[in-house]
Amino acid sequence: MSDSRPKLIGIIPARWGSTRFPGKPLAELAGKTVIERVVERTLTAGVCDAVLVATDDDRIAQAAERAGADTRMTDPKLANGTLRSHAALVQWESDQSSQADWILNIQGDEPFVHPEQLQKLAQLIRKPGAGIATLARPKEAEDPERENPNRVKVTCDLNGSALYFSRSPIPSSPGPWLEHVGLYAFSRGALEALTLLHATELEKRERLEQLRWLEHGWKIAVGRTRHLTHAVDTPQDLIQLRSLLEGGELD
Repeated sequence: MSDSRPKLIGIIPARWGSTRFPGKPLAELAGKTVIERVVERTLTAGVCDAVLVATDDDRIAQAAERAGADTRMTDPKLANGTLRSHAALVQWESDQSSQADWILNIQGDEPFVHPEQLQKLAQLIRKPGAGIATLARPKEAEDPERENPNRVKVTCDLNGSALYFSRSPIPSSPGPWLEHVGLYAFSRGALEALTLLHATELEKRERLEQLRWLEHGWKIAVGRTRHLTHAVDTPQDLIQLRSLLEGGELD
């Protein structure tokens, strides 16, 4: 008999291929791989009924399973993490003869994702009518990262929903700003619908998939977090994180 309780499933897309750092999910940080750290922190949050790693590589799957995750193999040709997460979810639902109600999408290259961030997302997506939720970190006006195109900024309406995401400084005038944290939560229906949307002009110009959702009329709830995130995008990022770990600067 299938379990009819509402279910929140954590999915971690982690593919081998990367233009700047192939194989980064298996890069080592103080005796553990990046993907193992992501899995462990996701499990520590205690909000997921199951944690899946959606990958295209057996080595990544083996590392994820050692850390306690379930895994599903996905097509390496899938264009983005949203499609990869959906593909893994469909497999899991078929295997379990059960359907998820909500999905947390956790980046497979952020080994220091904080459990409190995942707990916050779980709260946001469980609110009545919520379809998509994400997080942002408040930043001071003088923070130089405001000019960094690799730091995505977000502006919100008075109800806390996203108005726009950009790699450029927004708002354009000096002042406090919000740095987007690339974690998402979806209702099951929203994730299904998002996989069917075509790419949009703003998405292409900013190189930000979430603009596709906004342009198609979806609302994105934006919660606040005080925690830093540290993505491993390049070998240099890995070196920096190793230094921070050795200095006791990461929680």
